[in-house]
Amino acid sequence: MRTFLVLLLATLSAAIGEALLSYGMRKGGAVDLTVPSQWLALVLSVVRNPYVLAGALFLAVFFFLYLAALSWADLSFVMPLTAMSYLFAALLARFALKEEVSWFRWSGTAIIAIGIILVALDAKQRTTDDRANGYHLAEGASGARSDDRKQGL
Repeated sequence: MRTFLVLLLATLSAAIGEALLSYGMRKGGAVDLTVPSQWLALVLSVVRNPYVLAGALFLAVFFFLYLAALSWADLSFVMPLTAMSYLFAALLARFALKEEVSWFRWSGTAIIAIGIILVALDAKQRTTDDRANGYHLAEGASGARSDDRKQGL
C-alpha cells in the first residue's frame, strides 16, 4: 500500500513538474538549439523562470520518491506504475494549460491506464529471493558471500 501511495505522490509530482516546465518554457518563447547562444539561454531559464525552477523541483521530488519505491519493490512493478504521470499530465494539459487533447491522445492515455491497472493487479511487488536474481546483499569487496567466507570458499 505504501508503494502505491508513494508512487501516486511521485507521479503527481512528475505531472505537475512537467506542466510547470511546459508553461514556463512557453512564456519564454521557442528555443532554437541550432543557435549556440540559445543553449545558455535554456540553462539560464531554469534559474530565471520561476515556473521552470518550480517544475524542476517537482521533478526532483518525483526522483527521490521513485528511488524510495525502488527500494521496496521490483523495477518491473514500479516503473509501469510511474506511467500514471501520463494520465495526470494529460488532465493537466487539458484543464490547466488549456491544450486541445485529441481523441488519439485520450485513446493512448486510456491504453496506458489499462496497462497500469494490469500491473497494479499483480499483488506480488517484490521478488522474494534476491539471490535468485543475482543480488547478493551480503557480498564483501571480494564478491564472495559472507556465508561462503565462513565455510572457507
